[in-house]
Amino acid sequence: MFDYNSYWEKCWIEDDSDELYGFLKGYYKLNSKEIELFKESGVHTVCDAACGFGAYSLALASNGFDTYSFDISEKAVTITKNGLEKYGIDLNKIKIASILDTGYEDDFFDGVVAHAVIDHLLSSDAKAALSELFRITKKGGLIWLSFDIPEDDDMTAPHFCLEEGTMQYTGEGREGMLFHPYDWDSVNNLLSGSEIIYKADKGTRERVVIIRK
Repeated sequence: MFDYNSYWEKCWIEDDSDELYGFLKGYYKLNSKEIELFKESGVHTVCDAACGFGAYSLALASNGFDTYSFDISEKAVTITKNGLEKYGIDLNKIKIASILDTGYEDDFFDGVVAHAVIDHLLSSDAKAALSELFRITKKGGLIWLSFDIPEDDDMTAPHFCLEEGTMQYTGEGREGMLFHPYDWDSVNNLLSGSEIIYKADKGTRERVVIIRK
């Protein structure tokens, strides 16, 4: 199994926490089409999968969702707890876990969010992660996924390609990070058989899909 924790723990340790906390302000009571779809669909209990520094955890919780969060990196969880504490978020619902083994019960959540997560996994693990997200989502619940749209520097930064098409970076600053660039054809292939209720390009930075279990 690929060691995802090594890169992400190093990444979050090196990040400037104060700068990240500054970014959080923009996510407080964030208004977006995806959040409105969650509200319209009666979603209440939500999981922010691989939460990073807690931006979407704050967006969801401040919009009234009962929000749980996890990340594989202990440092990321610490940053999230420290950043969200002043907003009155329940810190006991933030934990260390892998998207491949979340530890939640079957059918626990009305909705799950995985922002820019699936495209940083091996292709085989992407499918396993989706299965895990489906497992913890109630029947009829929603799964909101986003995929980064590659920019020029994403493709030209030093890397090698694994046989299954995922890039592994070798240069300083990204060394060890995986990135699998998904176009719409590969997104549709990954989600084949799923009920897609919403899809959109969000500017030039990300592709967003919401599927119903």
